[in-house]
Amino acid sequence: MKPMVKIMNKNLIFLLLISLSAFPLTATADWFLSEETKALIVKAEAGDAEAQIQVALAYDTGKGAPQDRSNAMKWYRVAAEGGNVEAQNSLGSMFQEGKEYRDALFWYEKAALQGHAQATNSAAYLYDMGLGVPQDRNKGFELYSRAADLGWAEAMWNIANMYGAGQLGTADARMACVWIVRASRFAGPRERRLSVHLANILLTCSPI
Repeated sequence: MKPMVKIMNKNLIFLLLISLSAFPLTATADWFLSEETKALIVKAEAGDAEAQIQVALAYDTGKGAPQDRSNAMKWYRVAAEGGNVEAQNSLGSMFQEGKEYRDALFWYEKAALQGHAQATNSAAYLYDMGLGVPQDRNKGFELYSRAADLGWAEAMWNIANMYGAGQLGTADARMACVWIVRASRFAGPRERRLSVHLANILLTCSPI
């Protein structure tokens, strides 16, 4: 009986492969989309910017759709070109992950013009490190400062590093500590790792 079971299993697999080949790839791919994602795609194709972001996130994270960088970038780009600031920042982030720094900077700067704190900090980092552009510490500092004014804790930490490393002239431990304190006050729940790191660094700072 056991050999017969194996033969039947092989036949079932063969029949399944034949049935799959009878459908277009797009149809079989739809099997892996959640009903919510399918509904969002309909809205996204009709021009709903929020739906476009949600579809991009589904493909980006693999929640509600197969993880697919190409589709994620496609929908982020659609929303970004429509002026959506979150999509512009996310598209910049994906380009940065792929080390396509010029494209990343292009979208970060678009988002920064709309007052997006994280995108402003990310643009600053590219100038600071000389990624995709000639290194420009002053431009980096200017953008970090702008992101810090928007309440972005990581930007404050980056400014602290610049002062501590003497990248703005003579190393200034006092100013570094000032910015470390500010960063620790603004670091939110989503920045748990940064908060823990800042708490440890604060122990080395004299009372200000």
